[in-house]
Amino acid sequence: MQTDGPRTRVYPVHARTSFLVYGLILSIAIFFVATFIAYLARFVLHSDIGPRPALPVILWVSTAVLLLGSHFLWRAYRNIRLERQKPFRRNITIAFIFGGIFCVLQSVGITELAEGHWRQAVHVSGALAAIAFLIFLHVAHFVAGYIGLAYVTVQAHRGRYDHEFHNGVRLAAIYWRFLDVVWLIMLLMFWFTG
Repeated sequence: MQTDGPRTRVYPVHARTSFLVYGLILSIAIFFVATFIAYLARFVLHSDIGPRPALPVILWVSTAVLLLGSHFLWRAYRNIRLERQKPFRRNITIAFIFGGIFCVLQSVGITELAEGHWRQAVHVSGALAAIAFLIFLHVAHFVAGYIGLAYVTVQAHRGRYDHEFHNGVRLAAIYWRFLDVVWLIMLLMFWFTG
């Protein structure tokens, strides 16, 4: 069995943080599954809703930016595991920049999508609430992930991480990969129901 570099060591003092992040991911997953079901039940099973707004093109662009940022974050994680400090700092900075660009693009795209749903769903009870709740959850979890990424990026430039001590980078990369999956599911759901 071949591995990609040395094994990540999670020190006992940081195990709590790891379990907290995994718990956060699990709770987010449960909330999103429940919200997806409510959204799909409202928009797929009820034919009285009528046509839904088209998906803004900017959401596809923001998706590409998100996936690129996640890619660079995973590259940063691989670099620090191999003690490649310079590429590590460069890649984590690029991931942070892509995260900011995603935030801006996503804000514009989600606003356009919400306005379209608002116009279409004014006369439909419950539809707007499902959309608003889904968007709120998405924004809240992205902001939490971006704050975590900002912290990890600052610590990276302070020389905090090395090949043995990089649990924060690992957790940030895992959380962002989870956000990738959640956003892709949301995007496909909006696309199929639009």
